[in-house]
Amino acid sequence: MSDREALLAAIRATPADDLPRLVYADWLEENGESLPPLERKSARDRAGFIRAQVEAARAESFSPAAREADERANHFLTEKNLEAWTWHLRGRMLETAFERGFIERATVDAAEFPSDADALFDAEPIRSIRVCRPNPRRAEFEVLLAPFFEVARLAQIASLDVQGVELQYDDCEKLAASPHLAGLTSLSLRGNPIFPPWFRGFVEGDLWPNLTGLDLADIGNLGPAIAAGFRAADHRRFKTLDLSGVGFRSEDLKRALGSECVSEVEELRLRWDGGSTLRGTLTHLELGWVIPWEFLRLLDLDGQGIGPEGVQEIARHERAANLRWLGLARNQIGHSGAKLLTQDSLLKPYFLDVRHNDLGAKDVLALKSRFPEAVVLA
Repeated sequence: MSDREALLAAIRATPADDLPRLVYADWLEENGESLPPLERKSARDRAGFIRAQVEAARAESFSPAAREADERANHFLTEKNLEAWTWHLRGRMLETAFERGFIERATVDAAEFPSDADALFDAEPIRSIRVCRPNPRRAEFEVLLAPFFEVARLAQIASLDVQGVELQYDDCEKLAASPHLAGLTSLSLRGNPIFPPWFRGFVEGDLWPNLTGLDLADIGNLGPAIAAGFRAADHRRFKTLDLSGVGFRSEDLKRALGSECVSEVEELRLRWDGGSTLRGTLTHLELGWVIPWEFLRLLDLDGQGIGPEGVQEIARHERAANLRWLGLARNQIGHSGAKLLTQDSLLKPYFLDVRHNDLGAKDVLALKSRFPEAVVLA
């Protein structure tokens, strides 16, 4: 085994370790001339790309340091470099995403994945899979997901995204029964017609015991099941949670967000798309008491319609000072809300979204001056 092969094998074997990646970056700079022509031309760029993405991952999330490192990394992602760094997997993935210099997230065709899995995992330290159904006109459409869940190499992933694949009850049962997904730490069920009793059975039981990330966005009917299931899931601790587009009654949302399994959440998304006539459930609740603030770093309330009163509850809450990402788009905050954020606020965000709030140019300027380290979308 060559030095290069040994380094790449170490990266695949220990995907959470940055050291083999950084050593490989050094190797590329020193030995790039030995590579095949397509990779040889981009060897130095790949070394810089790996270092920049590792630096971004190590920096505080959303911080200026993380953004600067991301910008440097993106500078290397030219069309030619992307071709050189993905040619070996051409035709085996629908989309790719790099993390810390290597392909760690892949979008795959459910029908093709069983035959492509070995090639994918033998080539890259893939830890996250998003699965797509192929064209529904294909005759085998109804049985495609069963073989997907039976692929043994799925044991190497930590994150699975099945959003929008129209999971049926039998699909959910096969997902839950797969012995290769026991180690999941993140699961996206976004936009699927999830059967509420199935969801409660999973979240209240011992399935996927290491799960800390859960995306239930746009499953409109799941509110009561989430409220009841979370209250009975004290054995879980979610770190990232997306409940955007879920229809909640006030009491159900209070029960859900007051559950022990949500007490350590770091990223909470509660986007609502009810338009100007149907405000989100949070409009009727006291945010200071309902939001689980203790560990929160990201809070997205896009479209909830909380108004200046809700902004005041956020701006003056002691724990809100720990927020680094705050989404207040489409919340009807107006000049009064902007004034609260700039003049009466404990906030220290690195990212602030205040789009579609009828803010004037002076309001936007005041926000950018008040939060000089933040990206302000207005």
